[in-house]
Amino acid sequence: MEDLPFIIDRNSPTPLYYQLKEELALLIRNGTYPAGSKLPPELAISQELGLSRGTVRQAIGSLVNEGRLHRVQGHGTYVSKSPPALRLAQHFTSFAEDMREIDVLFSTRLLSQESMPARGRLLTKLNLSHGDDVFYLKRLGEVEGEPFVLAFTYLSEALCPGLLAKDLINRPLYDVLEQDYGLRLARATRTLEASSADEHEAKLLGIPLGAPIHFLHSLAYLEDGRPIEYSRLRFRGDRSRISFEVKRET
Repeated sequence: MEDLPFIIDRNSPTPLYYQLKEELALLIRNGTYPAGSKLPPELAISQELGLSRGTVRQAIGSLVNEGRLHRVQGHGTYVSKSPPALRLAQHFTSFAEDMREIDVLFSTRLLSQESMPARGRLLTKLNLSHGDDVFYLKRLGEVEGEPFVLAFTYLSEALCPGLLAKDLINRPLYDVLEQDYGLRLARATRTLEASSADEHEAKLLGIPLGAPIHFLHSLAYLEDGRPIEYSRLRFRGDRSRISFEVKRET
């Protein structure tokens, strides 16, 4: 094993395991240990730094819990791929567009689709009247073949007639709306909540019942101010992170 490029300060009030955790996290971020690479064995790290096996195990376990590392039974500990970022605030894109921009393999499974009368909150959200219809889409987004986001989407049928006949699997929804219908999406309001997976969500996302999820409400508007799309999205909490860009007004 190559010498680890840091030392542990035993005079620091910061616990030894936490110092090791932070140093290993830095080596992951700067590419010393890139995604997919194998971490040195716990015993080797322990001997190199003069730490107990328990201290090393605690540091590595903490990084595993954060999703930075993952263990493969009988093979060792490996660096996990960085989770896809949910970009909020200044960026108005769909998640599929975000993944396409950073060249991450993203696919969509269309679980169900239908036309249905608008009711309840949809009347207010989409500025509709009783008797108006909406298109309903239930989709499962997968990142590199792994379930990642469960999306429930409602759109005003009057604004995009015939939508359900379009290719909604191989094309991002916003592409279809803009290219096929000439609808220019301008902005969206998004609200993020912490939640836990119920039985149905856990099954589709491949996570344990009660596992943490990011619950995102999104309401998209056209350039003329009309609401066009209301979505409720459940992202796996163990595979996603949130990225904000904010600007100070001058």
